[in-house]
Amino acid sequence: MHAQDPYTDSDGKPKLRPSVTGFIDVLGFSQLSKTLSAPEESQAILNRVASAIQKSRAMVRESFAHHSMAGPNCWALKFFSDNLVFGFPTDGASVTKYDATQIAVHCVQHYQLHMALHGFFVRGALSLGPICISDEIIFGPALIESYELESKASIVPRVILAEPLPKLSAAVAEEGLHGADSSICRDIDGQWFVNYLHAAVGKTGVDWQLIERHKVSILGSLSKLNQHHILPKFGWSCRYHNVFCHWHRNDPGFSDHYRIERVDEHSSIELLRETTERLS
Repeated sequence: MHAQDPYTDSDGKPKLRPSVTGFIDVLGFSQLSKTLSAPEESQAILNRVASAIQKSRAMVRESFAHHSMAGPNCWALKFFSDNLVFGFPTDGASVTKYDATQIAVHCVQHYQLHMALHGFFVRGALSLGPICISDEIIFGPALIESYELESKASIVPRVILAEPLPKLSAAVAEEGLHGADSSICRDIDGQWFVNYLHAAVGKTGVDWQLIERHKVSILGSLSKLNQHHILPKFGWSCRYHNVFCHWHRNDPGFSDHYRIERVDEHSSIELLRETTERLS
């Protein structure tokens, strides 16, 4: 009965397990809910976000369907309100903390990109520590750490990594896993975050149509803003978008058309492979 649940023991009782844990929040969703007075408007937004979450979750599952950690007993996730919590246990016989870090970053990349393409930008944090995620309860220090980082340090639409996850990502990159050295970035404030636009890079190169849709989503969100304090968050999204375009300016299919008209080419965002600081 409980064999498929990674966070319950053989008696069906909740069990804390060391895990790579994520807490992700949809930016501005709560405020949007408060500003809608008409029931039909609220229903329309509910339909949009539910559809976006469903499609984004499907894309995540599809993106690692053939991975050894894709089984239901290898990870858990829960949605509540506009929040997502997930955990990848690291104490299994065949799963290391390096494996869990790599697949967690991969999942965030795809979830964050596809939510953005549907007009919903997210922020959050990943941490490593004990957590329990069951039908009845979500509990553990890793949840608290991820939540506090999301609410106090993420600030803009990025999913940041608590230590030691950047070092674990660096170790995976040193093993030569394809794309691992582009999986995370370091921002101007020193925070490492998930390079979610890397999910638009496939075996044949950058899918520039996805980058175009990302640009349209940012500009669409900016055009609807009526709260001044939100503006810098989408300014960051513009900067990150343009930096990604700058990194891939020599790739087949690139055009200045895909950039957002801002002067952001010289940025303090660094890819893992570009940073001069050794993570060890």
